[in-house]
Order: sequence, then structure tokens, then C-alpha cells
Amino acid sequence: MGLTRRAAFFCLVAAAPAAAQDVMRMPLVELEATADSLPPAGLYALAARRFREGPRQEAVRWLYVAQLRARFRLAVTPDLPRDGEPALYAALNESVGRPINEWAFGDVDALAASLQAALDWDAAHGNAATPRPGNEAALARIRAGLAEMRETVLASRDRIRQQRTTNGLENR
Repeated sequence: MGLTRRAAFFCLVAAAPAAAQDVMRMPLVELEATADSLPPAGLYALAARRFREGPRQEAVRWLYVAQLRARFRLAVTPDLPRDGEPALYAALNESVGRPINEWAFGDVDALAASLQAALDWDAAHGNAATPRPGNEAALARIRAGLAEMRETVLASRDRIRQQRTTNGLENR
């Protein structure tokens, strides 16, 4: 988990140095209360901290909030340099997302609930990093993709459990 935390921190520092210090120092409860003001990279760092400090199921929700907001940002700013934010989010998906997802897919029902919780949280909170007005169609597409993933995961429950067993991974 140390590598994930370090990778998330270094990626965040590169993207938003001031936010990095806030994310790493602020108590988690306080950080979560102000999460709508974080850039997507800050949300990934929040997910990494929550995964390390628990409860892990909350980390799953924050990961998908981060992914939703990162995808939305990239969708509405397609001219960003590929070696900037797009590369940052790819690195965060690998360094933070992979271990959280490996754990999350061990309980498909809880994963589906976390995906819905991410959608609900996003709908109920502002987004300081990317304006919603004028970008409603892009946001709707991104949110529909996450909702579709939720349905696919639920429909694939037995296959996911079987594949995890085959791969020696825990099913909870």
C-alpha cells in the first residue's frame, strides 16, 4: 500500500502542489467534507488514504467519484496536452485504482452499492474543478457509463466470483 500512497501523492503534487499538502495533512473526515472542492487528482489521493486507513468500502466510492470527475474533465477539455492531465489520470488509475478495484471486486454487491454511492454523491455535490453548466451532455454520458458498469457488474456476479476463485483472489 505504501507504493500506492506514494504514487498518488507524487501524481497529486505534480498536478496541484497546494492541494497535495491539504490532502495528506487534513483529517480524513474533514477532507471528505470538502471533497467537492478537490480536483480529480485530489479525489484519487483521498481514495488512496481511505483505502489505507479504512473503511475500505469508502475508498471504492471515492475512487469512482475520482474517475467520474476525471473522465468528465477530460471529456470537456479535449485539447489538454496528452502528457498532462490525461497521463496523470492514467497513472492514478493504475497506482490507486488497481489495488482498490482488486479488493472491491471481491464483493460484487458492495461494489455495485459503491458505484451507486459515487453517482449519488456526484449528483448531490458541486464540482469546483469542472463546470457543469454548458457541459450537461458530457456529464450525462460519463454518468451513464458508470451506471452501465454497475449493471454489468451485477449481471456478471457469478462469472466475476468464478474468475476470482480461479485467479486465487478472495471473494467476500
